[in-house]
Amino acid sequence: MAGVSCVLLLNSSEGNSDPQILENLMKKLELLGAQKCGRIHIESAVYFSNFARSQCKTFQVLTSTEYPASCFVFSDNQTALVADISFREFPGCLKAFYQRKKKLQVEAKGIKYQLGDFTINFITIFMGQSASVKGYLIEVCFHASCMIHLCRDVLKAFITQVLPDICPPANSSTEHIFSPSFLQAVETGTFDAPRWPPSQLTFPVENNFLQDDSPLSHVCVRLTMTQYAEHINVVRRLSRQSVNTPSTLSTNGSSSYATPSNIPSNQANKNIPSNYST
Repeated sequence: MAGVSCVLLLNSSEGNSDPQILENLMKKLELLGAQKCGRIHIESAVYFSNFARSQCKTFQVLTSTEYPASCFVFSDNQTALVADISFREFPGCLKAFYQRKKKLQVEAKGIKYQLGDFTINFITIFMGQSASVKGYLIEVCFHASCMIHLCRDVLKAFITQVLPDICPPANSSTEHIFSPSFLQAVETGTFDAPRWPPSQLTFPVENNFLQDDSPLSHVCVRLTMTQYAEHINVVRRLSRQSVNTPSTLSTNGSSSYATPSNIPSNQANKNIPSNYST
């Protein structure tokens, strides 16, 4: 079902990396009447160029059980591609030019809950062949609308009231848990770069819900997967840095991996409003 999603990366500096917090949040949702409605599985592979002068030095390929017929490709030169699921096999034909880093392969597994017009996904991240947990993601989706700029306050209110353990109300320092692409989208009301045609409704809306194949729903899907890509890149970067330098989970840091945002990585912080708090 179409809707606007916000993907959150838990901040280990605030004690939110404990797996117990996910169990507590799920129990709280069940007390509020939420029902389990399935599972979610996301995979992300990253490829590095064999040539230093390549215009595209890295790109990552994401797949999700939420969109079983599609895969999503994000490169470091600000290119985003939505392709058929069979495209995930295509990089294997480019072994002379790009190599997949198996140690940076990410697998994310989670449980889905339904609560009214909201779906909440609790996801655990694993990397490479290691069984140790590398991070946690929580996706909150509001299904009643695909108007991104109109869903900001609804999502923020739901997250701060239902999930206060990870996003306390009236805390001005909570914007770091949101990805730059989400903050940009809720401020501008869109996600596509100017080169994309504007997303408009071209058919009647039935029962106040948008069709799953509407242009607006396509924008929301790209925004959702871009948030996952951004957060997964942060986990990859911090996983490599943790050997030498202690770090905290933050989406504001620079990354050497493919940046899926429509804005340059060196301008990402400029799109994060200082007043994004309850």
